[in-house]
Amino acid sequence: MYVPSDSFGGLSPERKASQALQSLFTFISAKIVLAQLEGSGRGALASYNQEQYKALFSHLQEASLSDPHAWLEQLMRKDKALALRLMEVRAAYSKTDFEWDQLQRLSVEALNKSNLQLMREAATASLQATTAATAEVAVTGETAESTLEQEQPVTAVTAQEQQQGQQEVPEQEQQAQPANTAPAAEASSNSAECEDTSKEAAVSDSGTQTPSSNSQELQQQQEQ
Repeated sequence: MYVPSDSFGGLSPERKASQALQSLFTFISAKIVLAQLEGSGRGALASYNQEQYKALFSHLQEASLSDPHAWLEQLMRKDKALALRLMEVRAAYSKTDFEWDQLQRLSVEALNKSNLQLMREAATASLQATTAATAEVAVTGETAESTLEQEQPVTAVTAQEQQQGQQEVPEQEQQAQPANTAPAAEASSNSAECEDTSKEAAVSDSGTQTPSSNSQELQQQQEQ
């Protein structure tokens, strides 16, 4: 598997890991020597030395172990014997006490466990998102159905009102027709009365003209 050369400033991953382990071994050696100086270590070196204990403890607090070489170099200026003791301890620990096979096994197991946990979390989050989306769609559908059910009675009432309005219009027209025919009937009755009056006048005129015609006939007979 190709690893870009500029990933760690031109260093290989193994070289970068060895630097991290060097810092780790230096810190472990300091803790081992502190325990020995305190009197709780194993072997002949387990003797209390208050002066070296305070010097090593203060150096751990003041200096950074990001660069173990520089850290030991500074300690050597303060106490050369103490610095040499730490170098011997870290070399012996890295060769005989540190379990390299265990390191590989634990590293691979930790990576696999982390990957599995991340995949489970991603799957759980995806399932929760899908469930939430499905529930939201269901709620939206129920809301739409309830809205339609609420609108349907209103539509039915509106249709009934329209039908009632259509039925009322012919009734109003029928009620309006007699009112409209009444003036026409009055007009026709008036015209009929006028005709009767004219006929009576004509009859009266004819009645008044009859005696004059009779008198004229009598005069003609007398002259003869």
